[in-house]
Amino acid sequence: MPTQQAATAALDPDPPIRRSTRLANALLGSDSLQRRTLALLGLAALVTATVVVLLLYAASIGVADLNQVSVLTVMFVLLICGFYAVIRSGLNQRFADPTLAMPQTIMAQTLIGAAYAITGPVHGATVIMLSLVMVFGMFSLRPLAVRHACIYTVSLMGVVMYCCAQYQPLHYPARQEIFNFALTAIVMLAISQLSGQLSDMRTRLKTQKIALEQALAHIKEMAARDELTGLPNRRRMMTLLQEHATRYARGGPRFYVCIIDLDHFKNINDSYGHAAGDAVLRAFATQAQVVLRTTDMIGRWGGEEFLLLLPASAPGDPTLGVARLRDSLAAMPAIQSLPEVRVRFSAGFARYEEGEPIDQAIERADRALYAAKSAGRNRSVVL
Repeated sequence: MPTQQAATAALDPDPPIRRSTRLANALLGSDSLQRRTLALLGLAALVTATVVVLLLYAASIGVADLNQVSVLTVMFVLLICGFYAVIRSGLNQRFADPTLAMPQTIMAQTLIGAAYAITGPVHGATVIMLSLVMVFGMFSLRPLAVRHACIYTVSLMGVVMYCCAQYQPLHYPARQEIFNFALTAIVMLAISQLSGQLSDMRTRLKTQKIALEQALAHIKEMAARDELTGLPNRRRMMTLLQEHATRYARGGPRFYVCIIDLDHFKNINDSYGHAAGDAVLRAFATQAQVVLRTTDMIGRWGGEEFLLLLPASAPGDPTLGVARLRDSLAAMPAIQSLPEVRVRFSAGFARYEEGEPIDQAIERADRALYAAKSAGRNRSVVL
C-alpha cells in the first residue's frame, strides 16, 4: 500500500502541498509584510463573524429585527471585503500605516455601535465586543492612536446610548444606559493606559534586545581576538585556515601558511621589561596590517609567534609581502622611547597541498621556521 501511494504521489504533477501553497499565495500574496497585514484582517474578520452570529441569533429569538440585522451583516461583509481588496492590491502601502489598523478599528467600533442599537433586550452583550476590538488594536496601533480610538468609541457609544434611551426606553432604560456608558468609559480608559504601558514594555524589550545583540557581538569579537594586539587569535586563525582549505577544495585559490617568530624577543623582555615586550608585539601587529596585502590574514599564534594566511597570486612568490614587512620594521624603532630596539623576525612558509590536513601544513611551516632560525635568523624559508 505505501508503495502504491508513493507511486501515485510521484505521478501527480501537482501534489496537495504545492496546490495549497499556490492557493495561499493567490489569497495572501508572497510578500511577508502583506501577509501579516492580511492575517490581522483575518483576525478582525473572525471578530466580525462572531458579531454577525450573535446578531443572527438575536434575530432568531425575536429580540432583534431581521431586516436591520441583514443590512448590518451586509455592511460587515462589504467592510471586510473592501479592506481585503485594498490590502491585496497593494494600495495600503501608500499610507503611513500599511496595516490600516486605525480605519479598521473605527469602522468596527461604528458597526458594533449600530449592533448595540438594534439588539434590544440583549444589547449589553455587544459591549464586550468594543473592548475586544480595542485589545486587538493595542498590538497594532501606537498609544496615541489607541487613545484617539478610545475617545471615539466612548463618544460614539455616548451618542448611541443617549438616542436609544430617548427613543427605545423600554429596552434601553436611562439608568441602565448610564451604567453601560460609565462601564464603557472606564474600560476604554483602562485600555488606553494599558496601551501606553505595553508600548513602553515593547520599547524596553527592543532596547534590551539591541543591547544583548551588541554584547553578544562584542563577546564573539573578544573570543576571536587577541587582547594585546587586536589580531585574530589562534582559534580564529584555525577557523580561517579550514575555511580556505574548503574553498580551495572547491576550486578556490591556493594559499600559503606562514609562521613568524620575533628574533631574540626574550632579550627585549629581560633588558627592557615586559611592558616593552608588549609594546613590541603591538608595534609588529600594527605594521603588519599596514604593509601586508588586504587579502593576507595575520593572527597571533602564541607568545611572540604569529601566523599568516597568504592567498597565492602572481608572480607566486609568497615571501614578497613578508620581505616588505621585514624591511619596514628594520627602518623604524618599535618603541619611540627606545630607538635602539628594532624588530627582526624569522619566517617559515608552507604551501597548502590539496586534501592535506591543516595541521600538516602548519607543521611544515613550523619546520621551515626552525630552518630559518638555524640558518641565522632574520630570514624566510619556504618548504
